[in-house]
Amino acid sequence: MTEPSRELVSKYWDEQPCDSEGLGFPEGSLEFFEEMEERRYRYQSFIHSFAQFTRWRGKKVLEVGCGCGTDFLQFTRAGAETYAVDLSQHSVELAKKRLKLYGLKAEVRQRDNEGLPFPDNYFDLIYSWGVLHHSPHPEIDVAEIYRVLKPGGCLKVMVYYRNSPYWLYLWLKYALLKGRIFTSLSRLISERQESPGTRALTMKEIKRLFHQFSPLKFHPAPCLEISFLKKHRAVSWLANLYPHKLAAWMALDGQKPNEVKLEEIG
Repeated sequence: MTEPSRELVSKYWDEQPCDSEGLGFPEGSLEFFEEMEERRYRYQSFIHSFAQFTRWRGKKVLEVGCGCGTDFLQFTRAGAETYAVDLSQHSVELAKKRLKLYGLKAEVRQRDNEGLPFPDNYFDLIYSWGVLHHSPHPEIDVAEIYRVLKPGGCLKVMVYYRNSPYWLYLWLKYALLKGRIFTSLSRLISERQESPGTRALTMKEIKRLFHQFSPLKFHPAPCLEISFLKKHRAVSWLANLYPHKLAAWMALDGQKPNEVKLEEIG
């Protein structure tokens, strides 16, 4: 399976910025952004307790993959010194317009995550919600995140987790029922879950990807499954019973060690 280029990923999000689908107001208007925020935290209320936006007042915060800036806005409102990068130029323009509408200032750049334009050991927190699983080379992105995070600094990310029946549903719908029974689950996720090349990681892959950060703490977030169940009346009653360990979203946090290992020197 050929990995898609970053240009294809960027094109996808330029055409449909994250969380912008189905909003009932003109793009870029105050009402547009207000509805986007209300809907995001209605279905993903877990983000508040995970991100702890108000905790980072006065700290340097980088969001890798800010999209239209909903979470980024919360860090900025809370008084953090905020910076953001996103691969999509359209998303960056919307995030900048959003900040201007609220009279807030922050640095937002259209950049590839493989070369973050910041010095080593610069940020107190690096935050990335639902972004790294879209990257053709997440290991390079994580290495850059590690580089610009201060020793003792905090990492907070969410990636797609393979241990969910949601991915089986995807395979049944787009492979089995379409007569493509020999199509792998990885290929289906790559083709059907948002931008080209999206992946869902196993726990072993997640631990390997973030092995330089410790201690790693895992927070399964079944937002995708609960939202899906609530939309289907016949099974909506299952939403409150859904086991978190079978979540398709895995949030995790960790720290960059204060002590640099010898092999990292030179």
